[in-house]
Amino acid sequence: MTSSVIDSIKDKEITPKEIREMLGIDNSGIKELCKMADVKLKKNDRGLTYFTKDDADALSKISAKVTIPIPVKSIVYKGTNSISNGSIVQLVNTLKNIEKSITDKLTSVLDEKLDGMDDVVMELIRVKTENETMRFKINELNKENYKLKKEINSFKKVPFGFYAKTSTGSNPF
Repeated sequence: MTSSVIDSIKDKEITPKEIREMLGIDNSGIKELCKMADVKLKKNDRGLTYFTKDDADALSKISAKVTIPIPVKSIVYKGTNSISNGSIVQLVNTLKNIEKSITDKLTSVLDEKLDGMDDVVMELIRVKTENETMRFKINELNKENYKLKKEINSFKKVPFGFYAKTSTGSNPF
């Protein structure tokens, strides 16, 4: 802060906002400077914090000697020149590219793994159909087997190694 600005203030109460604008720092920076310069915070009759001309001089001198680091939050919220809109856009674009790259890699890996699955599914369908056909054939053969056993049981042994057919309705079982 220049001495001409401080001289124009005279005995006026200086608000923290004016100190922030003059020194280009935030409230935490003002607190740090107050600790270094042994400036005690004062309150007016309305309970608001203010600084005197002497306080402003002391803070200005200390501010010229030291550099107060700007907290990271103030960079993001206050839009200081440390991060420009261009670098934010570049960061967002980089994140989009990373996301696309990861998605593409996962898609290609899944495609490779699932590539042979169509053939497997078709084979399973074919086997299931064949299985049903075999089950139907087995049922038909069981019916035919039952009929043939019934037919065989309808014959009775007669003398001289002959067999005579009896009624088809008799069942020895």
